Amino acid sequence: MAKVIGRTGAIGIAVEATQGTAVAPTFFVPVQSYSFDDKVEYVKNDSAMGRIEEFNDADIIKEWGEGEYGGKIFIDSIGAELTALFGQSPTSTERTTTNVFDHAYTLANNNDHKSLSVSYVDDIQDVRSPFAMINSWSLEVAVDDYVKRTINLISKKSASVTNSPAFTNEVEFIPSMVSVKMASAVAGLDAASAINVTSFNMEVAKNAEALYVLGSKEPEDIINKQFGVTGSIELYFENTTYRDYVFANTHRAARLSMADTTVDLGSGHNPELRFDLNEIVFSEFERGWDSNDPLKQTLSFEALVSVTDSAMISARLTNTQDGTDY
Repeated sequence: MAKVIGRTGAIGIAVEATQGTAVAPTFFVPVQSYSFDDKVEYVKNDSAMGRIEEFNDADIIKEWGEGEYGGKIFIDSIGAELTALFGQSPTSTERTTTNVFDHAYTLANNNDHKSLSVSYVDDIQDVRSPFAMINSWSLEVAVDDYVKRTINLISKKSASVTNSPAFTNEVEFIPSMVSVKMASAVAGLDAASAINVTSFNMEVAKNAEALYVLGSKEPEDIINKQFGVTGSIELYFENTTYRDYVFANTHRAARLSMADTTVDLGSGHNPELRFDLNEIVFSEFERGWDSNDPLKQTLSFEALVSVTDSAMISARLTNTQDGTDY
């Protein structure tokens, strides 16, 4: 058979109306890495049979899907991922300009979050994996690359289908479109000034787990468990302000936002994505040192649930999608 290279494959996603009921992709997502595939677990027969060899048979006892894909953030398809990340569909509101929508995402406080169907097609395979639950979602922002994310998933095993890839030219984000703000509380983020940051990384851990019962090799359910957000911020080391946050136990609210002001969605409205962290604690300070380069500092942080706001993280996405596919 003919050999194929990875970039000939196409990955599609869709939010499932019912967990585990596969649906055709509503978005095909350009990726730069892909390692999502079916998995099996064997039990080996080690019964003694008068010989020194340990195993004499093996049987499959579990079947599921697991892995990840990664690459640039795209303004429309990211909305489906955010639904699975936050566990519920956003509140979508049309702006005064027709066909421009804000999608507000808040965390569903349960262990039964919304799932995705993940489809893959190339010249060798044409499959779809239902009940894909996010295990972790990582964001990476640096001064020398596109804004990227990696999404790690656990699902039921795939089934053969007929996928029909159809890509659209979505907005993506570069470093000059990104800003980071901090304030004493989330209510102060709008008025806060952007700070000079060289990189920002964030990982959302949902700790998904496949649950099995007697009578089937496939998961009976896939749940999200404890929810946490960690990350790091890198800045030039120009003063001890941020170092003091670590040693004085100073908590802050933070916002990462990205907006493409070169694209007009209508009447001056631009595609935008932002994440608000209601309260973060800076758990570690590290100063880099090089005899020939400007000094930098890295602050590691962990998000806390704000008792005042009853929230840890939220997001807002602005695009021309009406929210139906989220």
